[in-house]
Amino acid sequence: MTELKRIVDWIDATLDVASFSDVSNNGLQIARRGTEVTKVAFGVDASVRTVEAAVEAGAQLLVVHHGISWGGGIQRLTGGVYNVVKAALDADLALYAVHLPLDANHRYGNNYELARYLGLKGLKPAFVYHGETIGCIGTLPNGRKVGVCSGGAGGFAPEAKALGCDLYITGEADWGETIAAENVGMQMICAGHYQTETFGVQALARAMKKVLKVETAFIPRPDAEGWREGVVLFRPRASGACS
Repeated sequence: MTELKRIVDWIDATLDVASFSDVSNNGLQIARRGTEVTKVAFGVDASVRTVEAAVEAGAQLLVVHHGISWGGGIQRLTGGVYNVVKAALDADLALYAVHLPLDANHRYGNNYELARYLGLKGLKPAFVYHGETIGCIGTLPNGRKVGVCSGGAGGFAPEAKALGCDLYITGEADWGETIAAENVGMQMICAGHYQTETFGVQALARAMKKVLKVETAFIPRPDAEGWREGVVLFRPRASGACS
């Protein structure tokens, strides 16, 4: 068994959570009556479905990328937020959320993990969001430069082009961002908001298991599989484009 406080302190330190300015209220968002943890579940979103799956897996703590407290915090405990909180409290499940620190971390973050999965080398930080540099740029074995920024980061496509990228990979883009990418000739792959943000929580789970010797489990969405389901939104005709 591991103390809940020890796990929270380890995540805070490992991801340097306190140093980030974020729209998410990162950290422990729901406490629990018990103080000991034998299993930690990891997921992308703090949904009722994820909470229930974490409880079914035997976890006492759920760590997610998208929590339930943002900005000024929870104003009213109603609707979907109430359902999530009730499900967690009924099962005495603690909830920890970490947003930008998990996007940006060079060892366990969504973007660096995704870049390494793609085989990119020479990774360098790029793409600033809310004052924090969260993405990265790397190079494929063929010399092509690729920008990576997970989640809803389609707006960085023009910046990726300006930085010399041949390809930009993100989770999703709205129509205006898609047109902006087209207008600058930036080939962009939208591989799914959820899919691109499974990398960080899984890497953090592996590290926690190794360092703290606590059992961990990743809770996937049954309706969302690997990042390969993403589609190419725009492929310019220029001969120098990636294929």
